[in-house]
Amino acid sequence: MPVFAMLANVSGAPLMLTALALLFSNSYGGMVTHYGGAAGPVIFGVGYNDIKSWWLVGAVLTILTFLVHITIGIWWWNMLIDWNML
Repeated sequence: MPVFAMLANVSGAPLMLTALALLFSNSYGGMVTHYGGAAGPVIFGVGYNDIKSWWLVGAVLTILTFLVHITIGIWWWNMLIDWNML
């Protein structure tokens, strides 16, 4: 992530907006797989879920989160920029 933040900063993108975008997109990997987040291996190791259901639910949650980030997130960031908070 530091490399992407540096490249965005050099290209003139707002640093706070870039950091927030990178942080929000970082959550996708933890949602999809049973080994992507810190709690995933523990929950999977106990046997609450099988791999197929984990990946299916993870894919659905990732798509829903992406849609929220694209719709509400972009609107919210524009509001923050208009209020000079970013």
